[in-house]
Amino acid sequence: MNNPLISVIIPIYNAQNYLEETILSVLGQSYKNFELLLINHHSTDGSVNIIDKYVQIDNRIKVVSLHINKGGPAYPRNEGLKIAKGEYIAFLDSDDVWLPEKLEKQLSILLNSTYDIVHTLAYSIDTDSKRIGIVNNQKIYNKLKYFLSDSSILYFSNYININTVLMKNDSHIKFKEDKYLIALEDMFFWIENLYYNKKVYLIEEKLINYRVLNNSASDRSSDKSFRKLFYLYSLLLNDNKISLKMFSVCFLVNMFKISIRNIKNKF
Repeated sequence: MNNPLISVIIPIYNAQNYLEETILSVLGQSYKNFELLLINHHSTDGSVNIIDKYVQIDNRIKVVSLHINKGGPAYPRNEGLKIAKGEYIAFLDSDDVWLPEKLEKQLSILLNSTYDIVHTLAYSIDTDSKRIGIVNNQKIYNKLKYFLSDSSILYFSNYININTVLMKNDSHIKFKEDKYLIALEDMFFWIENLYYNKKVYLIEEKLINYRVLNNSASDRSSDKSFRKLFYLYSLLLNDNKISLKMFSVCFLVNMFKISIRNIKNKF
């Protein structure tokens, strides 16, 4: 158990511009005992050539080629989870980049604690891989942690960047495959994990480069994204994973956000 296997899952769809840099950041980890699962989500660009190249180079790489694209990363991630052999799981998008000591530092925490999930902070990079700042996904969490539990804060802000995570493998963990949750799959995933009392630890160190793209699917400032949030809350309420009181609060908060956004757009 001092050298456990880690399964790294990368969903890939038309990622030829950044995929090689992403793969190299995994292969360059200081911790070496991992399998790299490349899940090709029916790409139509040169991603397949890059995948084929690295399969020949490193026998830790395994490939799953999916024959349909369902949109969003939930489906390919779940296909990766089905074949993952590792005691620990890490997820990485096909355009983001890990720093070399990421897995080693996270595994050290997991092996010497009772935590189930370890995440980190992140730098933000542009399309040319130039650092342009930091990912400030802890801002709302730091304000609300004095008033709400970690699980409740997730209803308002996804403070766990999935690309930074290393977590214990669990046969029950799975992403919800729902076209109406595309761009919110991660948020729903973490809400469910914390609902089942998974313990989370943040390494307050930036250990990945998170790429910010102009057409990012994770942009939640649109009316469509607000509607998806309402849908997410409704699913949780139906599954008894959120109280009616908290559901009402979330509904009112997001209605307020929509109103403010519409007012700003008028001026």
